[in-house]
Formats: sequence, structure tokens, C-alpha cells
Amino acid sequence: MLKKLISLILLATTLSVFTPIAAAQPAARPEVAEKVKAWYGTEGIKVWTLRYGPLSDKKALVQITDVDHPWNKKIQLMDVESKGERRKYSIMLEGKKYVVLVMERYSFGEVYLPGEPTAYAISYSEDLSSEGNAQHFLTDWLNQEEAREQAQPQTEAPAQPKTEA
Repeated sequence: MLKKLISLILLATTLSVFTPIAAAQPAARPEVAEKVKAWYGTEGIKVWTLRYGPLSDKKALVQITDVDHPWNKKIQLMDVESKGERRKYSIMLEGKKYVVLVMERYSFGEVYLPGEPTAYAISYSEDLSSEGNAQHFLTDWLNQEEAREQAQPQTEAPAQPKTEA
């Protein structure tokens, strides 16, 4: 009996040594810009943006902070539409395109939050931008998305009816 147990342990150890290492490696991180850009605005609101994916995808991660709103500190993946010197950042909200952020010449703009009666004026801040770290920002978003996915209720397959034989 002891010989069989030792043989099983040796076999398990041998098999684990030859298990492909790639299976244990984390998934590749999405491409992002090297620098976070930040804006500061009325009532102390701050807006942080980071290009997400290749430039051709026209996507950005956007976080709005220091505002009394449900979106405070939430990082959202937004579509970016450029026309001349104007950029619009939008999401789908209740099945419709909702423009959250409008930038003019990359130096000033406005933030539109659902339920708020007026926009927040913002302007670019080099000092605030220098506080951002693109890889940390990406990690925060990936962790937020993972937590959101885990919090969603798992739907189970319906029980199969028993058939009589």
C-alpha cells in the first residue's frame, strides 16, 4: 500500500513538472497611452483620461473624481469622436449614446453627468496629469471590471426534467 502511495506521489510530481507554464501566465494587458491626461474644473471636479487600445480604436478610459455623483471615482471605457479640434467622449446609457465629455483644443472642455442640470467647466492641468500613472490607471480599471463581473449574479442552467425510463 505504501509503495502504491509513493508511486502516485512521484507520478503526480512528474506530471506537474511537465505541465505547460503558459497556462499559468496572466493574460496580456491591453495597450494604453504612456501618459494619463487630467483636467481640473469647477467645484473641484477632476477628470482623468487614458487612451485605451490602438489609436485607430478611438477608445479611452475616463474617470471623474471629486464630484457628488454615482459616477465619482468610477472608471468607464468611452468612445472618442474627433472633429477638428473638438473631441467628444461618450458611452451608451439606457440604450442611447450619451456624451459625457467635450474637449476643445485639448485645453478646456465640459463634463456632462446624468441627472445634473448644468455642465462642469474643466481645463487641462499639467501638474495633475503628472500625478497619473498609465499602468496603475489601467490596473485600477481591470480590477474594477473583474469585481463588477464577479458581483453579477451567475445564471444557472435550468434543471433538466427527469425522464422516466
